[in-house]
Amino acid sequence: MHRLYLILALAALLAARPSHAARNVPPPRECTPQVNARLAEVVAAAGRYDVDNVMVCGITVSSSHRQRAGRHGAHEILPLLVKFPDGGEHLVEVVINDDLDGVITAPARASVFAYGQAFVPDRGHFAAGIHDVHCATHRGADNGWVVVNGERSPRNCP
Repeated sequence: MHRLYLILALAALLAARPSHAARNVPPPRECTPQVNARLAEVVAAAGRYDVDNVMVCGITVSSSHRQRAGRHGAHEILPLLVKFPDGGEHLVEVVINDDLDGVITAPARASVFAYGQAFVPDRGHFAAGIHDVHCATHRGADNGWVVVNGERSPRNCP
């Protein structure tokens, strides 16, 4: 009987624990190669997997463009030239889901910071990409964001 009470008490404690609360990570003040260090590690690993909570900063090489709507809706692509800590420069895409993030565009030569989920595409001319730049939608992810020429989106996450 005591064992049953112990099990019920443990279950009550576990149920009372707060659920995952996503962190709000602020954008850095300036774009340096060190901001891109974690993304550089993802690219160097050469895996084809997604990594949560990765930051990137750079300058757009052209204005953003809309990618046709697919099964996940329409997307805006911001092509960035990014400097890695080893001195290398790489093209990285910031992918914005219009339905989840709102339409976020950028002109050529815009300053861009983004925080979200990193991925390494299996083809194309981008070394990597960052998507999920919106309030966290899954466990383990911080709240994402994108900053274009000083304008942050989303402004606040719950």
